[in-house]
Amino acid sequence: MEAAKSDIFGEDEAKKKSALAVMDVALSAILRLLHPFMPHITEELWSMFRFGEGSIQFAPQPAKLLLPFPSKQTMVVTYEIVQVGRNLRATAGLRSNQKTKFVLKTDDPAIAVEESVLAHLLNASELIIDAKFKAAAGTPVAATSGGELFLIVEVDHAAERERLDKEIAKVEAELQTVESKLKNKSFVERAPAAVVEEHRERLRDFSGQLAKLKQAREGLN
Repeated sequence: MEAAKSDIFGEDEAKKKSALAVMDVALSAILRLLHPFMPHITEELWSMFRFGEGSIQFAPQPAKLLLPFPSKQTMVVTYEIVQVGRNLRATAGLRSNQKTKFVLKTDDPAIAVEESVLAHLLNASELIIDAKFKAAAGTPVAATSGGELFLIVEVDHAAERERLDKEIAKVEAELQTVESKLKNKSFVERAPAAVVEEHRERLRDFSGQLAKLKQAREGLN
């Protein structure tokens, strides 16, 4: 719902109609699935939204649709970037409704496709996606699974050093927790293979994030 706002409130009429149509299909299906458990309210909403001429109890069960949605992993990373961007904004003392510029350093094409969604959810005056971006020393940055996110504002270097130190400590703690589990022979042998692989992936992610954060911190020395 939140991601669809970039299309609903955008200027592209085709995208707006498409987003609203998908929401209609989804809500119609949800009401039909909930009807056996919540008959009165679903009947009322079905009539209010004019999804059908008759009662919802006679409506066919929703069919499975194959829609071109982004992968689950792409959406998880997208919202991670948004959360990190909001944290950067808060740390810099910027109001949530204040437009500001962001740069996302990534070479992931799946994330680049979500540029308009990211820009909307970050409330960015401009969002630049540049895999070769080189930031000025002290530019507020946070490492994510989808790349490095930079907040383009005038920087208080002392405050930014303090913020990065806290972020580094947080990632180091997460990294230590994952490393401890993977060094535990009992965990590796007894846990499902998918869980062990997930921890190994987290280890790689945290290691990469830590390296980028330390590099940014060194740039402030």
